Amino acid sequence: MALFLIRSKMIVYFAAECGGRIHAATSGRILSPGYPAPYDNNLHCTWIIEADPGKTISLHFIVFDTEVAHDILKVWDGPLESSILLKEWSGSALPEDIHSTFNSLTLQFDSDFFISKSGFSIQFSIASTCNDPGTPQNGTRYGDSREPGDTTTFQCDPGYQLQGQAKITCVQLNNRFFWQPDPPTCIAACGGNLTGPAGVILSPNYPQPYPPGKECDWRIKVNPDFVIALIFKSFSMEPSYDFLHIYEGEDSNSPLIGSFQGSQAPERIESNANSLFLAFRSDASVGMSGFAIEYKGNVVNIICVNTQKESVLN
Repeated sequence: MALFLIRSKMIVYFAAECGGRIHAATSGRILSPGYPAPYDNNLHCTWIIEADPGKTISLHFIVFDTEVAHDILKVWDGPLESSILLKEWSGSALPEDIHSTFNSLTLQFDSDFFISKSGFSIQFSIASTCNDPGTPQNGTRYGDSREPGDTTTFQCDPGYQLQGQAKITCVQLNNRFFWQPDPPTCIAACGGNLTGPAGVILSPNYPQPYPPGKECDWRIKVNPDFVIALIFKSFSMEPSYDFLHIYEGEDSNSPLIGSFQGSQAPERIESNANSLFLAFRSDASVGMSGFAIEYKGNVVNIICVNTQKESVLN
């Protein structure tokens, strides 16, 4: 099938045909054959988007609806013969944006002999920068510039740990633009040693359900002249099967303060000394939203008693 183009102010709108080569367009739209009507069976369509050297391509999905596991759209970074498969999709979930690192993208759509759906509408655009690295869930990004040599830094919210490097750089190599290293993520980790004067403890994956079969231990230790207060901000665990055990000391051999379960948040807990040990255990089945706990080191209240005796004059 032929590919029909309509050019207007450097924006190219593509008719709903099966494949074609797109070059020197600043932006445009790729539609499944026949869109918005259902696409035909037994299609094999390939679109190649080519930008000038030193530029990259982004895809934004407006509509996506294909037969699950049978009618598949694949996207490669670069020309088909030497490209890297970025992603493949089927079904009705709207895909996330895709960004090339080369100056070309290849899209391939295959349908089988049976069910047809309404297909897809995909907006593409051309840029001469690195793609938007995004902001990690449960984190913050500092820096919006994306030219070669620009840097961006990341920081996680309290209770979350950075997976990856805090600082990344936009790199241009030949006709590719990419971040080096890859943008990081922020996760609620399983256990750790906490020594700061205050902090946050989160169940794994919080606020998403914690995984089954987890054994996570946290050790909190503050200055010797401090005690530790625990404040439960949220608490939801499977009753009778998933537990949070809290010990007065540095390990599970220390005196047990309490074992907590269910959805009733415990009252504020305060240690007698400068260390606490928290042990989380989940079974092999149901996962719930877990817990968010703030801890604070508080100065021990010392009562001074004047023991000096008064002298009595006779």
